Order: sequence, then C-alpha cells, then structure tokens
Amino acid sequence: MTDNTAIDKLTAGLKDKLKVDAAPFVPASVSAAAANANGDGKKFKNNKAPKNKNNRGKNNNKPKEAKHGQGNGKVSENTSSDATGGKESNVKNKGNNNKGKKDFGKSKSSQPRKNEKHNTTVESNQSKEGENKNNRKDDNGPRNKEKKDIKPHDKKQQQQGKDKGTNNKGKSKAQKKKQNNSRADSQDEKRVDDAAPKQSQKQDKPKKVTKPNNKSAASSPSSANNKQTIPPNQPQTTNDLNYAAGRPIKVVHIAEKPSIGQAIAVGLGGGGNKSYGKSLPVHEFVDNSPFPKAPKASKVTHIVSSVAGHVFNVDFPSEFQSWDTVDPAELFHAPVVKKPCKGSVVKHLQEITKGADFMVLWMDCDREGENINFEVLECCMHLMAGSGSKFDRVYRAHFSAINPSDIKKAYNALGKPDKCQSLSVDARQELDLKVGVAFSRFQTRYFQGRYGDLDSAVLSYGPCQTPTLGFCVQRHLEMETFKPEPYWLLDLGIMNSGTMCRAVWDSGRSFNRNKVDSYITTCRDANPASVAKVMSVIAKDKNQGRPVPLNTVALLKACSKALGIGPHSALQIAERLYLSGYLSYPRTESTRYPKSFDIAGTLQDQLHDNRWGSYVRDLLRDGVNVAKGGVDMGDHPPITPCRHARAGELSGDMARVYDLVTRHFIASVSHDAKWRSTTVKISIEELGEKGNFTIRGKTLISPGFLAIMLHKQYGDEREDVPFGEDEEEEEKDLPEFKEGDMYGLTFSSKKAGNNKVSVAPTGKFCTLDIKEKMTTPPTYLTESELISRMEKHGIGTDASISTHIENIIKRYYVELVPGRKLKPTKLGLVLAQGYHLIDSSLVLPTIRSDIEGQCNNIAKGLAERDVVVRKAIELFSAKFNYFVDNINKMDVLFGSSFAKLQDVGKPFTRCGLTRRYLQFITGPPPRLYNKTTETVYVLPIGGEIKQWTGRNCPVEGCNFELCLYSVGAPPRTFPLCPNCFNNPKPEWGQIPGEDTTTAPGDEEDENKERNIRRMAGKNMIRECPHPDKMPLIEEMTVSPDPESNGVLILDPHLGPKWRLVSTREPTIVNMPKSIEKITVLNSKDEVLGCRMISIEFKEGESPLEGGRKKYTSCFASDEMLQSLVRIHHGDERMKASSRGGRGRGRGGGRGGRGRGGRGRR
Repeated sequence: MTDNTAIDKLTAGLKDKLKVDAAPFVPASVSAAAANANGDGKKFKNNKAPKNKNNRGKNNNKPKEAKHGQGNGKVSENTSSDATGGKESNVKNKGNNNKGKKDFGKSKSSQPRKNEKHNTTVESNQSKEGENKNNRKDDNGPRNKEKKDIKPHDKKQQQQGKDKGTNNKGKSKAQKKKQNNSRADSQDEKRVDDAAPKQSQKQDKPKKVTKPNNKSAASSPSSANNKQTIPPNQPQTTNDLNYAAGRPIKVVHIAEKPSIGQAIAVGLGGGGNKSYGKSLPVHEFVDNSPFPKAPKASKVTHIVSSVAGHVFNVDFPSEFQSWDTVDPAELFHAPVVKKPCKGSVVKHLQEITKGADFMVLWMDCDREGENINFEVLECCMHLMAGSGSKFDRVYRAHFSAINPSDIKKAYNALGKPDKCQSLSVDARQELDLKVGVAFSRFQTRYFQGRYGDLDSAVLSYGPCQTPTLGFCVQRHLEMETFKPEPYWLLDLGIMNSGTMCRAVWDSGRSFNRNKVDSYITTCRDANPASVAKVMSVIAKDKNQGRPVPLNTVALLKACSKALGIGPHSALQIAERLYLSGYLSYPRTESTRYPKSFDIAGTLQDQLHDNRWGSYVRDLLRDGVNVAKGGVDMGDHPPITPCRHARAGELSGDMARVYDLVTRHFIASVSHDAKWRSTTVKISIEELGEKGNFTIRGKTLISPGFLAIMLHKQYGDEREDVPFGEDEEEEEKDLPEFKEGDMYGLTFSSKKAGNNKVSVAPTGKFCTLDIKEKMTTPPTYLTESELISRMEKHGIGTDASISTHIENIIKRYYVELVPGRKLKPTKLGLVLAQGYHLIDSSLVLPTIRSDIEGQCNNIAKGLAERDVVVRKAIELFSAKFNYFVDNINKMDVLFGSSFAKLQDVGKPFTRCGLTRRYLQFITGPPPRLYNKTTETVYVLPIGGEIKQWTGRNCPVEGCNFELCLYSVGAPPRTFPLCPNCFNNPKPEWGQIPGEDTTTAPGDEEDENKERNIRRMAGKNMIRECPHPDKMPLIEEMTVSPDPESNGVLILDPHLGPKWRLVSTREPTIVNMPKSIEKITVLNSKDEVLGCRMISIEFKEGESPLEGGRKKYTSCFASDEMLQSLVRIHHGDERMKASSRGGRGRGRGGGRGGRGRGGRGRR
C-alpha cells in the first residue's frame, strides 16, 4: 500500500496542492544462495563443483589444506591462513513510504514540513514490523550478508531474552542479574569439568567434536553474564586456603615452550632441580616456602614441564577430507574436530598431572596462550587429585619477561585462565578453517588443469591474507593508470654572503607553461627593475618529540625500514631474544609504560655498555622523562631490554634487533631534541600574490634523544600529502637576512651555452628562472607501509600481521623487490581483480575488520562465540554460493592473465577519434584502453558500467560512443561519455565529486590535480558523472531538482518503466504506468529553461480529456502530470543496510553483484 501526500506546486500562480503516491517499501526476498546456506548440505546438489574434462573420473594427488594449530606455538594457517567472523545488524528496517512534499520549482529550504508527527508514527510502526520480520527470517544474498553486523544485543533485547528464558517476570533488575550470574557461574564450572574426557576413555588421543551450533545465546559460556568481575591479570584465589593443611602437595607447572619451562624452574627452584626427559624435559624440586594458594601445606613439590605450542589442531572429520566427493559448500556446516597435534604430548601431560593438587599454567600472555591453557585442561584436568571443582585449583601466571625476578613476581600474583579469550581463538580457528578451505578447495579445483602455467599449485584464500594482497594490488593499479604530466614552477635563488639559497614558490606548481613564462616576462620588462624584497624573518625554537615506546607493529616497521629485516623474520628474532631473556615479550599493543614499570632499573642495566653507557649515566643524573603519549593496553608493557648484552655477545640480526630496541627504549625516556627554525618570506611586488617565496632552514640546538637514536627515519609514513605540503625544513645554516633587504633580479640568458648572470657590486643578487618537472607515480608498497594499512583497517592482530605478509610472499602472490617493496605477481593481480569483479567484499578490508572487532568482543566477554560464528558462517556461505555461480568472470581474467595489457578485456565501446573499439578493463579502477593509440580512459568508481550501443556523444569534436553508469539501490542510471569524463570543460560547471573552490587564475592547475587523483582511482562517484550543464545532460533535463542543486533527467533506459532521476541526490520520480512513450524535445520552457517532453499514453488509459493519447508538457509546471507520479527518496542500500540492496539477480548497482561493496560513504 502507498500513502498519498501533498506536493507543492512549483511555479508561480499555482496554489492548489496535489497528491503523490510514494514508492512502497518492499523487503528484499531471500535469495536462493543464502537459503541454500542453511540447507542440509547434500553433496553437489545445489552447488556442483566444476569438472575438469581432462581429469574426469580421476582422483589424483589433490593437495590437502594444512592443518590448523601447528607450529611455532600458535595457530598455524591452513590454505586460508586467516580467521574471520561476521556481522549481524541491529539496524531496523524502516518503512519507506516516502511521505513528504516535493516542489519541482522551489528550493529545498522552502519546503514546508507538515504531518511530521504522523510520519514519525508510521515509520516507527513499520520499523517494528520490519524488526519482527528480521527476527523470523534473515535477508540473504552476497550483498545482504555483507551488511550484517554481529554485535551484542542491546540491553533491552538482552533483558527481554533473559526474562523469557528464565521466567524472571516481576523481579527487580538486581535479582535477575544475581540469578543469571549464579546460574551462569554454576553452568560454567560444570562445563569446564564436563569438558574433560572420562577416565574410562582412551587417554592417548582424546578428540573433541564441535557440531553446528544450535544453542541459544543465553546458554553460551561467553555470555555477558559470565564476564568475570575481577580482571584475569589480577591476583585471584578460588580455592579454600585451608586446602591440604598439614600434608604435602604437588604443584604442576606447564609452560608453552621447553625453554620457558627451564627458565621457570631456574627462577623458582634455583639450581637444585632434578631434570629428566628429552623432547619435553621435566624439572622437579621441593620448595620450603609455602605455596601462595595453599599456605598451610607441610611440603610443596614442584613439577615443571611444557608443551610445544598448541596441543590440538582444528580439522574436518575424515568423511570431509576428500577433494573429489565433498562439495566445498558443505564445509561451512560440517562438524569440526580437535585432534592432538602429537599423541605423545597428550600422554606426557596426563602422566605429570595425575594426582596433582594444583596446576599453574605459564603460557604466553595473549589469546593464543589462553587457548592453549584450556587445551591443556581439556586433556588432563580430570586427573588432578581431590574432589569438587578442580578448576578452582587451576591458576594462570601473567608475566612479560622470563628473568628470575619476573618469574617470582608472577608466581606470587597468580590469576585465573580467561575463557573468553580462549573462545575468541576457537572462533577464529573454526572460521579460518571453514572459510579458507572452502574457497581454496573450490578455486583450486576449478582452475587446476585449465592453465598449465599457474604460479601456485593451491590457490588459497584467506579473510586476512586476501585483503593484504588487495592493498598491494591497489597500489599497483594506481601506478599502472598513472599518466605523467609536465608542470612548471618559478625558481628563485638568493645569493647572500657567498651562499646561494633556493626559495620555494608559495603558489606550488602550474601546468600552464605560458602562464609561468608570463611571470618572467612581467619581471624582465618592469620599469623600474624588479627586486626581491625580504618581507619578514621569523626565528623560533621548536621541539622534536621523543618517540613513544615500542609495540609489535612499530618494531616490525622499524626493522623493515631501518634494518632491512622482513616482518616475519623480525618477529622470530624478537621471540628468540625473548626466550633468551634479552627482551620483554614481543607481542604487545601497548605504547605506554605502566606505572609499575621500573624505568630507572632497566636503564641501570645498561650503564656499563661501551656504546651508550655514558649517555645513560647522564640521563640518570639529569632525570628521566616519562614517555609521551601512547596507550597502556594492559596486556604487556612495551618492548624493552630485560638484560644487558655486551658488544659481541649477540651476533647477526639478533644483535641488530637488540641494538634497535635498546636505543629506542633509551630514546623514549630521554629529552626532546630542540631546533632553531628560521623562515624568510620574500616577495616580488610586480607578481602580486604569485610573487611570494619562502626560504626555510633549521639548526640543532640540543640533540636530546637524537644522540642515542641512530635510525631517525623509521616513523610512520605520510600518505596522500598534497603537493607542496611534504616539504620539510632542511637542516642547514642560513646566512643573515634582514627585513627590508632588497635583491636585484637577474635572468638566465636564452642563448645556448651562456648561463652566466650579471653579479651586483654588493655581492647580493637573485636569479629568477623557470624549472620544469614531471609528476611522478607512486611506488610499490613497502613492508612498512603495508603494515600501517593493515593496522589502520584492522587486518590481523599485532602477532599475525607478519604471518599474513609472509604468506602472500610464499604463495607467490607478491614478490619482494629492492627497497623492501612488494610487487604483485600476475597470479596475485588476477586473483585480486577476480574477487573485485565477482564480490569486492572478498578482497576489501571492511568485512574482515568488522569480524576482527567481533572476535575482540568475544575476548572481552561482550559477544557470544556461537552467535559470532553462526552469523559469520551464514555470511560467507552465501558469498561462497554467489562466488561459485559467477566464477566464469574470474575465469576470463585467468584466460588473459599472462597476456599484455592490450590483450586483456573485451571490446566495449567505440573511440570517437579512431572509431576502433576500446577494451574494457574491469579494474579496479575500471578503465577503457585504446590499443591503437595506447590511451587509457579512467571510468568512475562506485557504480556499474554498462554498454549503450548506437548512441554517440553530442559534444562537438567528441563523437565517442556512450556508456551507461548505474549507482544506488534501486539504481539510478546516467549516460556516460568516457572522453568527456576524463576531459571536462570549465563551462559545464562543477565536476561531480570534487570541491572546485580555487583561487582566480588557477582553475587549469586545479583541473590537472583532479585528473591526477582521478587517474589514481581515488574518487568515488555516487551521482551523475557529468556536470549538469554538459550538453549530453542538458539534452535530457526536464526539471530542476528542489532536493539539491541538480536537475531531473529522463532515465536513459527509455522505458517501459519511465522514470526521472536526480543527478545529485538519490531521488527517483516514477512516471505513471499508463504512459507508453516519453520523448524529450528540443524546445524549452521560457521561464524555467527546461526541455519540454512529449508523452504518449496507452490505449484506453489516458487521463486527458476525450481520451487523447499525445500530450506535450513542461513537467516542472504541469499540475496534472505531477499528480500522477510516485516519488522515491534515498538509496535503499544506505537506508536499510541490513538488507544490503535488492539482493537478487544482478542487483541494483553496487547493491547486487558485489562489485562495489566498499561500505557506506
């Protein structure tokens, strides 16, 4: 149903109001792809895996995905290498009845706002109805799933769910909370005990199967009700302190690595340890001091041993291992099993923990470490002595270094394992396995055998790995589409006291050589002669701040830029230094030292070093400075040296990394550096504002931290800096300048070989000349720049960023070139562009960043593991089905991936100059390529490009064949001329997507700058790509748009559903269905200047008197025609993000196929 609302008359003299039907809101239907995601997973029924004719019937050597959880004490990556999650939006679907008035002649500000209260009420009711529908059934489809936001329910919804499940009606909030907490705590305790396998089971190979999650949110162990009231890194006691009073006890300590276990034994037991075992040594000693959690025990026997990283890895059961008989789509809903990495590790743990009174876990203090804690408990906690809750006698040590003092400090402040952090890792492991293996297995099977020159046997996909590749490919495309442009600038040289100082032109640069030549001519022809006058001399002191403390990301970037060590190797070296006791724990997000950190003590350890000992001595004498800025994340302190390493004690890269960390630590608590900055402003009066120049220089007054920090250039990169703003003050001494000094201008001779200038008798003169330069393309991303982008977009964690970069190098998606730069290979380019072509969200960082945030919420107890995993699986299952249905688009790229640029793409539209077909390169950025002239025409980003054959651009001298450009959902379609889009004329008006406020006379230069940004693919256009005064748009304009400064044009699809679309706002005017044909005439309305339209009505449906079929009108002033239209306001994809567009078929613009799913603007 639709509601009728009044529309104001838009022309003078019309006073009555008319009714307009608003476009009804229609919820998106559930797509077949998403519906299949919740099906029974029958093999190859709904999603048939492509068959290779050459290998039909064969079952030959299919590559297996790597198992999860192996190696290096962390979760090793399978073919995907990543973890993921999903989003569940709480945004309510609002009814979109589009009530309101539309005046086609008046401005937006003149529109009266009536029936506002009534509209709000209707909208609210529709929102509730939409919410109820969403609770019953999710909207599906690759785009709809992309917009789901997995967030914890709001408090009201949570409380309603709890009341319904526990029958808490009538109770106070405090009573409900107390009851829920009590029940949740008891369930959690029971759950931990029950998780352990029974003694009657085989103890050598326990196996845990995680079935598809059907539990309600309220039963999840990671519910917000189970959030611990005491932070897990604080001392906690959960057992009776009178436990084992008067009798001996056995305390078992389990470390993550054998080297840490040995450090614990030394730190707690000194040198009197009895050790046995080879691969996993066991250290045993008796401590006469009381155990903190059982102070009344008569004797304490400590057993210290370790595991070797993860105890279990995540994999599919054997029935899902076959590449030939299992449809990859089934893997999203397949059960997951945890298998022992080594049966001997499980047996070892069960032997040493049998009969133990207490268990102390010494895993690394991160999420992976917490996950290993619960893996250990799962296989051996049931073997502990005593009755009751054995988890009460399990403790966790929190430490950042493995020297004896830190070991003892952690031993005396034991806390509890954090289940929430462990669950976040479980979620990542399951999502990593299912998403990565399904995509990797399908695309590997599809392309293997089709192409014999692929650079990789397994084409892997990963929710973190693939966006990492996408960053590298994006920079490559910016370089590929870059077109060098010459520009000119004025070069002013001042000779003062025998020193030639170069002044920077304040106007920047100009792309017009004649304009710059005119400036020189003006100065040369001036009478009296032109002079350069010193307008001001400003000298002031500036501080250069000392660096913030070092976290993991900063360490990786510093090692890459300053030492030339890759991120993966740098983190491995830092871990070896940590295990050897030289550095603190290298995986940390903190950039501020905690209040308890002993800065002076750490500095004193470095007093006797011959490299920086004297500097440290002076620093301690003068007083250290607390490091500026930064954040204490509470996990670990920043990376610092833990003990002194004499010169020669370490070698190779280990010595270089230790040296960098130590110098950085000392610099972070040192004094700021001080500089004397001098700025000289010079002006040439004849040139007015174009005659301003600046000379800058600075000298070091006090070196401060710069005296100890050798590598000054490994800070954050500055990206997207406009021209002229990246000029930093050069460290140099300037001669003395005085305000009012004048320097006579001299000019270089135009004669070849004669570059001499006439020198003034005073020895002070200046030269003015023109310098020609070329715009330079960006370079490939460096490792340091890539790390910055990953951190900014939330791709990976501080501990996994280096792994993702290493993976794309090992899989030959990128190659490392000199300068530590990452250049995409042909295979990497094809994969990234193929994902963009099918579903951009598979390679863009948006979804992965949101999922990482939801995993963080799981770790904090703010989100439920089952909900996050379920929603993420639904999201990627729908995306996978859509990917399978459209894999032929990627296949086209594979078929031409190893060809030259002119062989890529398909004939799309004709060039107006050569009348040859232009090749359509899908990008990003999308572009057309002329093989004859080797010319590239960049196309707008943010919509869908379509062919529109047989229609040429009406602009004089252009004659290019036109395209169609569709944006929004429902889509608005506009005509597009590739040539005019790349070469707009100033008289057409403001360029879409650009701020055209420029200084008078600089319009040409600004247009050049805009073209450079457009060629780099940095401008997203969600409106008509041409200005409103362009002849092509003027030919189709029928009315001004009161909602914006734009106009309404006839939709170029030209029926059968006739519409008017706004060029600047997401507004669609739906013409009555009774219209058979609309033609835009050449004649214009004399008042409004809009073109007249000729309308033909269908037989028997004409509203005209006497049933006339033909009608000529100006829409903006036609009362009768306005009463028949329906108006649609806004972009449905943006107003109802939980639906993500229409979600069916090819779908409206970016809302359908996923080509432009970059999130909302």
